[in-house]
Amino acid sequence: MEKKSAFGPASLSGFYLGIALIIFSLLMFLLDIDLDSPFRYFSYLIIAGGLFWSMVSYRDKHMSGFLDYKGAFITGFYTGLIASVIAGIFAYVYAQYIDVGLTEEILTRAETEMLENNPNMSDEQIDQALTMTEKFTSPAMMGIWGFVGNLVVSTIFSLIIAIFAKRENKNVA
Repeated sequence: MEKKSAFGPASLSGFYLGIALIIFSLLMFLLDIDLDSPFRYFSYLIIAGGLFWSMVSYRDKHMSGFLDYKGAFITGFYTGLIASVIAGIFAYVYAQYIDVGLTEEILTRAETEMLENNPNMSDEQIDQALTMTEKFTSPAMMGIWGFVGNLVVSTIFSLIIAIFAKRENKNVA
C-alpha cells in the first residue's frame, strides 16, 4: 500500500472544521450567549467530531480503509492546524472589526472580579492588573490565543481520537 500525504484531504477537513467553529462563534454572538457560559464548551464537541470525521474520511477514501495510529494522528493534527489558523484569524477579525467593544467588556469584567475577590486592592494595583490584562486582550493577542488554544485542544483530541479511528491491516506482514 503506497503512502499518501494526509495534508491535502486534512486541509479540506480543517477548512470545514474552521468554518463550523466560526458559525458556532457567530451563533453565540447573535444569540447573545455570555462568554463564560458553559454552552461554549460545545465547541469541543465540534472539534472532536470534525477530527474524527477527518480521520475516518481519510482512512476510507484515501487509504483503502486502513490507517495506523500515526497516520490517524497526523491527519487529525493537520486538520486541527488548518482549523486553528482559520479560528485564530476569525478571532482577530471578530475582536477588531465585529465586536469592537469586546476588549472593553473583558476589562470591565476583570475589574469587577478583582474588586469582588480582592476588595482591599489599591487603585494602583488594579491599574497595574488592568494594564496587563489589556495587553493580553488586544485583538491581535485574541487571534494568537485563539490559534494556540485551538491547536493545543485539537492536538490532544487527535492523540485520543486516533486510537478509535485507526484500522490496522492484519493481512500485511
